[in-house]
Amino acid sequence: MSIYTYKITTFKQSRILRCLFLLPLSVIIALVISAEINSLLIIIPIFAITLFLMYYYSVGKLQIVIENEKILVFIWSRKNFFNYKKLPSVQIKDIRTIVLDNGEFLKKIRTENQTIYINNSKIDRKNIKKLILKLQEITKNENLKIIDSWDEVAEKGLIKIAYKINLLILLFSTVVIIIFSILKELNPASFAVFLLIIPQIILYHKQMKNKLDK
Repeated sequence: MSIYTYKITTFKQSRILRCLFLLPLSVIIALVISAEINSLLIIIPIFAITLFLMYYYSVGKLQIVIENEKILVFIWSRKNFFNYKKLPSVQIKDIRTIVLDNGEFLKKIRTENQTIYINNSKIDRKNIKKLILKLQEITKNENLKIIDSWDEVAEKGLIKIAYKINLLILLFSTVVIIIFSILKELNPASFAVFLLIIPQIILYHKQMKNKLDK
């Protein structure tokens, strides 16, 4: 029996969003406790523990195994708590679409009846590339389609709407920076946040425009 194993680290987006929602709450709790005991030092360990728990909650170690070049099996490494739900095995011949961003970030594996969500980290890009090449080799005579996330949005007929919304956000952000800079009310921290966000918005703008121009 031939077996090919690819180990990857995943970050589930729904769990990350929950963590981002709970982060301000943890900060408030830390401030309340520090006020009660009259010591700001307590904030540091509380914040550190919170970040560790959020990371532990969001991250998963996954093995993707190809058995006999016919079945794709997903095996989660067990954690003490916050384990991910078991993923169903997939017949490789049933795979219709692979959603792959930038040729190295595996988002989804779709069949006619189900969708397997992956979302690997940057650490495992080489393993993902090897996995995709192997699947392409196995399915060279099959109807396997590899697209990216924007192609998927386009398939749903939402790419124009997404493009317009992203453009509005880009214009609004630029106007806000200009106005606050003129008024000299944009503090360094806020300016740094804008500098982090705007390049990503511009990247999305270019990617969506390329899809629309096809």
